[in-house]
Amino acid sequence: MIAEAEFAPAADGLRRLRFRARSSIPLEAACVVANGLRETLRELFGEACELVVGEPTSLPADAWRIVSHDALLFLTRGRQTDIVLVIPRADARRLVLRAFGESASPAHAPAPPERECSALELHAIERIAARCAPAFDPLCAERRSPSRAVAPGDVPVAAAYFDVRVLAPAALVLGVAIVRALPDPGPASGLPPGTLDTVPLRLRVVFAQGRVGAGAFARWRPGEIVPLATPVGAPARLEIGRRPFALGAPGACGSRAALRVDAPAGNLA
Repeated sequence: MIAEAEFAPAADGLRRLRFRARSSIPLEAACVVANGLRETLRELFGEACELVVGEPTSLPADAWRIVSHDALLFLTRGRQTDIVLVIPRADARRLVLRAFGESASPAHAPAPPERECSALELHAIERIAARCAPAFDPLCAERRSPSRAVAPGDVPVAAAYFDVRVLAPAALVLGVAIVRALPDPGPASGLPPGTLDTVPLRLRVVFAQGRVGAGAFARWRPGEIVPLATPVGAPARLEIGRRPFALGAPGACGSRAALRVDAPAGNLA
């Protein structure tokens, strides 16, 4: 688990240090999704959009209830995870009016009056959400169903969340909730073997082993015959950092001792 330190709200005058689980969704993935949303909004609005992307964060259940409480939710199911597009009700009507070309930029006109969206406007928002769904492909990996409106109770919790704040031509917020945590992708890429050519390794070849008491070892003299437990003709073992790496036949190559590698060491201890 990845965790980050933060300070809790003040209690008795002290903000205590605590650790909070951190989302495994990389910021780069959120940026790719935001770029897809920007292109969709550009087509809807007929002009370029300016966005700010929030950093993905993990959400406890109580935080998700707050985020989804007064919002329109649109679920897109995918092979890797499901995505919920979160449109706060305060921004939903502003979004659909701007898409209909019925509102000027915020700098030249007041915000539209607050009221519930009409049935026609709700239908238009559903169509907008459906057009936004392809932007979630980098997270879904493969969409399994069209976007559809859901109630907050249909999505009891989200594993991660980030928001996309539209600054222009209309000020509004679109939230992106990731329902299931994404699988660990592992290392981004492997190193080609040639990269390790200059890294030195200390090799050790063990061709015979035995055990002797400390007292007997202290009495050894030149010419002492030491019995070994390794059978005659057994393969030698090549070790790297005291870990067995390969088995082979010990011998000589020219004037140097050598080992012919015959097989990997397997699970030898």
